[in-house]
Amino acid sequence: MNTREKVELAIESNVHWYDAMCEAHGVPGEHHRAYWVNRRRMPPYMSNLITLTDDDEATQVQAIRGLIAGGAGSGVKDSFRCLSLAPLGLQVLFHATWIFRAPGRPTPPAHTDVRWTVVATPAELQTWERTWRGVSDNEEARPLDSVFRPSLLERGDFHFLLGSCDGEPVATAALNRSARAVGLSNVFSATREPAQLFPGCVRAARALVPDLPLVGYERDAHLLAAVESGFEALHDLSVWVGAAT
Repeated sequence: MNTREKVELAIESNVHWYDAMCEAHGVPGEHHRAYWVNRRRMPPYMSNLITLTDDDEATQVQAIRGLIAGGAGSGVKDSFRCLSLAPLGLQVLFHATWIFRAPGRPTPPAHTDVRWTVVATPAELQTWERTWRGVSDNEEARPLDSVFRPSLLERGDFHFLLGSCDGEPVATAALNRSARAVGLSNVFSATREPAQLFPGCVRAARALVPDLPLVGYERDAHLLAAVESGFEALHDLSVWVGAAT
């Protein structure tokens, strides 16, 4: 499998996550050849449009213009970091990198005091979300209603991982299984470094779904921790938002 194919798997998995999250919130998105789009207000930290190709900029920009004109939201995930959206009044929120981990790679040793378990009940999901909200990266979600709805637990393709130490929740991670890969996301902790989290997340994911590659995207210390845990860094992406956001 070449790098392009791995990137496509990661994007496909990300779109699968968006479809499930938007369905849980009652705001389904639309699938097009060159992009995925949702013209309504999105759950927090989710873009309204994800580009799926790097060969149809005109169509993508036209769709982004329509989003801006519609006023519901204008967040864009430029999956190949190839668009210039400043002329449309958008600015880069962050750059990140798609990642891929082959299923046959040995699982890394989990040298940490964090024990990972799979969330099974709505009450446990509330604990998971409280832990997730406790991280500074997610503080904007603290005053909002539930982001991760209990209906997600009814899906066989979603797993929420709660990391605990001495019985106290300290970390989160999430898995979503698309047709060809498992997305790893929301690896967060207010008290543990990313390097202390990724090995255990990988081991938990491999125990649940051993035969599919793990994919996702990360940046900064999280990207370094993912690479140290056996992920390949594939290709950069950019997330754009309205200049007033």
